[in-house]
Amino acid sequence: MDQKKLRIAYHETGHAVMALICRQKVTKVSIGEKNSPMGTDKHLGRKYIEPFEKTESVTINELTRRIWISLGGYASEFLFSNECKSMGGDDLTRAIKWVEMMLESEQFRNFVATLPKPAPSVLIMIENPLIRTFIDDQIEKSIKVLALERPAVQAIAEELYRKEELSGDEVRTLFNSFSSKT
Repeated sequence: MDQKKLRIAYHETGHAVMALICRQKVTKVSIGEKNSPMGTDKHLGRKYIEPFEKTESVTINELTRRIWISLGGYASEFLFSNECKSMGGDDLTRAIKWVEMMLESEQFRNFVATLPKPAPSVLIMIENPLIRTFIDDQIEKSIKVLALERPAVQAIAEELYRKEELSGDEVRTLFNSFSSKT
């Protein structure tokens, strides 16, 4: 069994399941073999969800929902392997951008200041301590949410590993057959 491919399957499944939990439509999930520009990665995971609604003002709840979807991949990796080998990249960059937007609110800054400071971790790369604290908190919450859906995540990840691509309907069907929310 290709462990890297399996890790990517769990990572992408975490995004997809978190999207479903957050009521965001998943259109496709893929871990098909592709070459990176440097030719180093055999498997490149992708999740395709409907675009987020474009509004002039985005609420903290909506941004939190987006962050959960973005961090769902990391959460899934932690849930199934107690580590995350792919921390960083576009998922984390998007989450940081959304937390930065949230920090424009004094009420939100005050809330984050009350959260426990995270232990040293791979998130040390995030220079702003408020952003690091909030993202650490949200990863922990995402892990707990996905833990409730562990059988569904495992079934979807195994099917994704086997087929390398699942349609949104296939993901939803598998999720609904296991989900504790149905």
